[in-house]
Amino acid sequence: MARIGFIQHRLGRTDGVSLEVDKFRSVLQVEGHEVFYLSGNADVPGGNFIPELHPEHPVTARIIRNATRSLVDYPNGDALIAEVRLLAKKILPGIVSFIRSYRLDVIFPNNLLSVGYNLPGMLALTQAIEETGVQSICHCHDFWWEESGEVYPTCREVIAFYEQYAPPAMDGMIYFVINRLAQKELLDRRGLPSIVVPNVFDFDQSSWAVDGYNKDFRDAIGVGESDLVFLQATRVLDRKGIEFAIDLIAELNQSRVRKILNGSRLYDGRVFNAEDKIVLVCAGYVETLGISGSYAVQLEQRAKEKNVDIRWVADQVGHSRSIRNGRKVYSLWDTYTAADFVTYPSVWEGWGNQLIEAFFARLPVVLFKYPVYLSDLEICGFDVVSLGSNCTGGGQMKLRKLPEEVVSSAALNVVELLTDPVQYQKVVDHNFAVSAANFGFPRLKKILKDLSSTWSDH
Repeated sequence: MARIGFIQHRLGRTDGVSLEVDKFRSVLQVEGHEVFYLSGNADVPGGNFIPELHPEHPVTARIIRNATRSLVDYPNGDALIAEVRLLAKKILPGIVSFIRSYRLDVIFPNNLLSVGYNLPGMLALTQAIEETGVQSICHCHDFWWEESGEVYPTCREVIAFYEQYAPPAMDGMIYFVINRLAQKELLDRRGLPSIVVPNVFDFDQSSWAVDGYNKDFRDAIGVGESDLVFLQATRVLDRKGIEFAIDLIAELNQSRVRKILNGSRLYDGRVFNAEDKIVLVCAGYVETLGISGSYAVQLEQRAKEKNVDIRWVADQVGHSRSIRNGRKVYSLWDTYTAADFVTYPSVWEGWGNQLIEAFFARLPVVLFKYPVYLSDLEICGFDVVSLGSNCTGGGQMKLRKLPEEVVSSAALNVVELLTDPVQYQKVVDHNFAVSAANFGFPRLKKILKDLSSTWSDH
């Protein structure tokens, strides 16, 4: 069996890359392989970390800001890249030591070698692969050139750096991408063939349910048992389109819609009354990389203007259940057990981790049809409440808008599902079955097994 290392600037959190790495680990360990982690943070028990690899390390953070937002702390691009190289020299020995001390047969660099945030980590990892000759499978969840709005190269030197290292073209390196759009773009731009490995989920695990630990989650976040909870499980960053969820709930609170809801028996037998609230629960942490930094503030302002009850609960939600500063922390999975509906209004996703999670949790989804959904997912035949695929606005410092008629139609569709137990159950069962058939662990297991013959045994 092989000894395998996963490398990323952050692991063990609730972001899509961390969650997907955990799934790879689960599949590989079942097959008998040994798995080790290296990142910039110490969130993973038993994991290895290099402080300078973390994007919030003071020097690393300064480099990221100047490379992806605005070049203000360096006289020019050459000076910026010079500091990138200096910091990479500090990071390199730690990566080499990780590879050699654990006698790794293969490593899985993740977004560190594609998305374009962490320039010194990217360079150090590339140099470590060259120095050790370790077999590498570059798992590209996102690319710096995609229309995600997260990376804005600030000068030609940064672009040139990306074109060399994000990802690097290396003999023997295998490239994983997570959708067909990325596969085509990587081949067109860099001449690099790749394997499409969609995000997957363990549909054979026990269903998430209310239990002794999470039964007080609603109470902990100040939400009543009769309130309607719309869960936004993603991180909070501008490409997630969370303003659309706010607009939807504002529409649900309009008197003409509340008139339908008030006094109605819901899908689970609860009765929704005039005094009950409709709440948007944001469970993910506020991202600080590659965006303007004011997105959460803008969302708060829009929610206030539209009288939408929004709850920011990331400080009470973690990768897994724990105690933090004497306070109970719930897992991301616990948040789904308290939800009535999931909002997934992203304008850009490399795949859609929280979408598949919602399907597993047997919750209905209201969704903006982002490009990868249209290219890779819609063909499966999921049943979702649509927010369409067109919007206006966006970009740095701007929230987006949907056509009013789209929001109005979606709100009525949501109400229809919430008040029709038969249709509600039909939709969630259908989506569970379709996603389990297409994106379960067996698909990932087969891909990895086909590759494992190239890994050396120890």
